[in-house]
Amino acid sequence: MNSSTLFCAKFLNIGLLWAEVNGANLMKVRPILLSALLLAFTSAFLLSTASSVKAEGPQQYPANVEVGVWLVNVEKVDLSAGSYRLDFYLWFRFNSSKISLDKVKEFEFVNGFPTKYEVEADGERGYVEYRVRGDFIKTFDFSKYPYETHTLTVELEHKNLNASKLIFKVDPTSSVDGEVNVAGWEIGEFKAAVTEHSYGGNVYSRFIFSIQLKRPVLSSFVKSVLPVTVITTISLLTFFISPQNFGQRIGLGVTTLMSATTFHLALLSGIPPVGYLTLADRMMLSIYAIFLYNLSASVYIMKLVDAKKTEEAQRFNKKAAKLLSVVIIALIIIQLLA
Repeated sequence: MNSSTLFCAKFLNIGLLWAEVNGANLMKVRPILLSALLLAFTSAFLLSTASSVKAEGPQQYPANVEVGVWLVNVEKVDLSAGSYRLDFYLWFRFNSSKISLDKVKEFEFVNGFPTKYEVEADGERGYVEYRVRGDFIKTFDFSKYPYETHTLTVELEHKNLNASKLIFKVDPTSSVDGEVNVAGWEIGEFKAAVTEHSYGGNVYSRFIFSIQLKRPVLSSFVKSVLPVTVITTISLLTFFISPQNFGQRIGLGVTTLMSATTFHLALLSGIPPVGYLTLADRMMLSIYAIFLYNLSASVYIMKLVDAKKTEEAQRFNKKAAKLLSVVIIALIIIQLLA
């Protein structure tokens, strides 16, 4: 029983004694005394409620929590598995009068399960910092492979508090360490943003930071385009071979076609099987069309030579060689429009 209740109870006892001593009408005094009693219980209830809220800590919603990140390293990018390993510092700044430190700590990563350890925590100052390292997952887009750009993201939300109780804000000091380097990739733009994600009728504030990785243009050309270009050029040398040597022409065409097919399979081995055509697939389809044109011309020339139509075979070979440039230009235009 608190002091207010004791006071009202004593007031009630004094009132009853006064009524008895002075012979007052209890029926008239009773409403006043009952009102005092009601006031005592109401006061006790409000005070107990306020004490319990104070014991649980500050919970003034919605609370703004500022999130910052400093990317230390991109340790591994596994395209075939759709995963990447990051190492970074993560910190939260908040107003301790609106939300408690324990509440702020109840966050989770949406697209990964990395390990983290606490570097610094100060509830009075409203600051907590972690060192985070681990694997994250994402579905990559390979439609422009081998000249694609991938965006590595880290997404986090609060476990329990939705957007009506907690809203993340971006710390403008978030950035990438100048020594971050990924073998075989160029570091692109770094971004940090806050969005809202809905789970049915429940909306949560989501913090996302991302970094882009780009393939070097020259390196991709040397590794992906130049080899198959050389193979195709060798196969087209058949148009400079005499029509009478059709055996060598067909043998050269078939050998280079097998080499191109092997290179195609090796080129796609670095990415997972996807249900759409990549830029590399479309490029190889054009290469196969050139091989088909070359072999078809060689077979027709072989038939003309077998029919003792050597002069006609030579004329057809010249026409086929001239038409080859038109076929290549048409295939390039189709690639650009695709």
